[in-house]
Amino acid sequence: MGGTKIFVLQMKSLIRVGIIVLVGLALIIMALVFLLPGRRGTAEEHPQPGATARYIPGTYVSTIILNDVPVHVRVTVSENEILSIYMTDMADIQRVFYPLFEPRMHDLAQEILRYQSAHINPQTDYPVTTGILQQAVISALELAYYTPSD
Repeated sequence: MGGTKIFVLQMKSLIRVGIIVLVGLALIIMALVFLLPGRRGTAEEHPQPGATARYIPGTYVSTIILNDVPVHVRVTVSENEILSIYMTDMADIQRVFYPLFEPRMHDLAQEILRYQSAHINPQTDYPVTTGILQQAVISALELAYYTPSD
């Protein structure tokens, strides 16, 4: 009779371990689903240049926060090309504390317009400033991408 009690205790522990493993696997799967990036930014989502339309025409805005004040990066596109890129709403105090933003935006805009892509590797002595501005342009262009409905 003593062996039966040990067997019952072992079965209880097996059931507990099984439940803990199932809960752990469920948590890992949920974490992977929520934390891994989705399809955003894939080639399927962004039509290739040969497609009928790459962008939805219009002006799209992305915001950069400098000293708790927003600065807007505006990107204007037609169906197949980037037409203009510029910054707006930059206050005088921001110009004083961030003197490189306007000239870097001008240079970056010229390169993006020349190559018609924000995914470029600009040659600059100021990679951090240029990276911030480039990411703002990319964010605005993501809003403009045309995705045909299925």
